[in-house]
Amino acid sequence: MKQALILQGWYQKPEDNWYPWLKKELENKGYKVFLPDLPTIHTDLIDMEKQLEYLDKLITLDEESLVVGHSIGSVLALRLAEKYKIGKMILLAGWDFNDLTKEHRLFWPNPIDHAKIIANVGEIYCFSSDNDPYFTAFTVEDMSKRLKGKFVLVKGAGHFTGDKGVTKIPELLELI
Repeated sequence: MKQALILQGWYQKPEDNWYPWLKKELENKGYKVFLPDLPTIHTDLIDMEKQLEYLDKLITLDEESLVVGHSIGSVLALRLAEKYKIGKMILLAGWDFNDLTKEHRLFWPNPIDHAKIIANVGEIYCFSSDNDPYFTAFTVEDMSKRLKGKFVLVKGAGHFTGDKGVTKIPELLELI
């Protein structure tokens, strides 16, 4: 059975945003879907190592797996892709540059290894919105180039959060 892992954004819950919608859509397509409430995601200091340890016990990623990351979940997806072969990775409102803010410092023990990610992942898609308040479409498009991925622009989706009305992202289904 194909597996999918959906990684939430900072202070987001599995029942927020478009996550439940995507989980249902993937299950309808025959995926076993993991949508965990990640450890430390609801704290001011997110601990990547704790999240990676948790995910290592939860799911065994392989070349058939789909990983979808949202915001800080995109960075976690990139860190997983440094370690594992993954069939497809979709990053929404993500970034790949060394973020040295105090809240994100545990995600940056070293720079992202783009070459390793490119070697490990079959297909990479980087989604942005034309009105994201945190990351411009140019930033995400540059990330997609560094990852040799495909850039997807969704108009008016902000940071892809439910509080801004984003509860479905039909463009995702075209890639699954």
